[in-house]
Amino acid sequence: MPRNKDPDFSQFIELYNARSERINERFKQVTVSGVSDYKLLAILGDVNGYWKDLFRPALTSFSCEAVGGEPEMADDAALMFTLASAGFGIHDDILDKSEYKHLRRTILGLHGIDSALLVGDLLIAKAWTVFHEMVRKTRRPVKIADVIEEFGKSSVEICEAELMETLHRKDLNLDLECYKSILWKAMAETEACSKIGAMMGEGQVDEVQALAEFGRRIGFISRLADDVEDCLNAEGDLFHRIEFESVPLPLLYAANSSAEKYEKIKELVEKPSHDPLDAKLLLGFCFETEAFAYVRSLARENKKKATHKLHSLRSSDARQVLSMLVERSYARLDSLCI
Repeated sequence: MPRNKDPDFSQFIELYNARSERINERFKQVTVSGVSDYKLLAILGDVNGYWKDLFRPALTSFSCEAVGGEPEMADDAALMFTLASAGFGIHDDILDKSEYKHLRRTILGLHGIDSALLVGDLLIAKAWTVFHEMVRKTRRPVKIADVIEEFGKSSVEICEAELMETLHRKDLNLDLECYKSILWKAMAETEACSKIGAMMGEGQVDEVQALAEFGRRIGFISRLADDVEDCLNAEGDLFHRIEFESVPLPLLYAANSSAEKYEKIKELVEKPSHDPLDAKLLLGFCFETEAFAYVRSLARENKKKATHKLHSLRSSDARQVLSMLVERSYARLDSLCI
């Protein structure tokens, strides 16, 4: 990494993309490694065609470097997260019955539930097999055992969050604190990325814990932004989200603002069919109740705390890049809330 005390945005993008692309190329190789069945290879080819994870590899790599480690030390861990995330993502589409996402067909939509389930399983299994490569390279088996433990704990939290979300589909009565705890649990993976990155870099205990909290909070900001984006209905799937996932936080906040708003929102949500006007009416309730301002305040608080944790680390280019990463995550949400 170039020794520049204050890299500009273009340098950040260059470093961010370079680290992530290195892992994504390995992802494409590992997904098809050992596979001979042409049908399975075709499905995995579709996975490789759309899955491009930039965030998790970069978070893992720069966390490793921020505590003094060589970025390459975290490559296997970053690959592990990318594989697992792809598998969990396919399973998530099955749970949510999402045949389309981001204006394109998902693996579920392209190949059906049986193939999607099996490929999701395969990718998660391949994530665990990456540990073999990590063990082979290290002289400290205890460190890898700690990594496995953290990865397992994060997987449990993600599963719990998904289960909680399925239990609250179309639930306008869900307590705001309960829903925020679901979002918080769901971002166990970003905490694990930064924490394990720091562990692979052999960071001190306080450094590892600081980056663990940083990772959780930056992930939480990202999920808040997703909820705002869903409320804006930019891709036209707001009502699918409400029916098969959970009510996005801004709309849940609006419904909790008063009995009158609750009844009006409930009436719209429970209609047997919906049109674009219904989505606009729900969006109007979010603006009327200042729901987006509420979500922005949550994001701002988490940005402040995440930045504070970063500043407890020694000054470095890697720390600066992580700082810019949280700024970018918050900026995305802030732009959606305007």
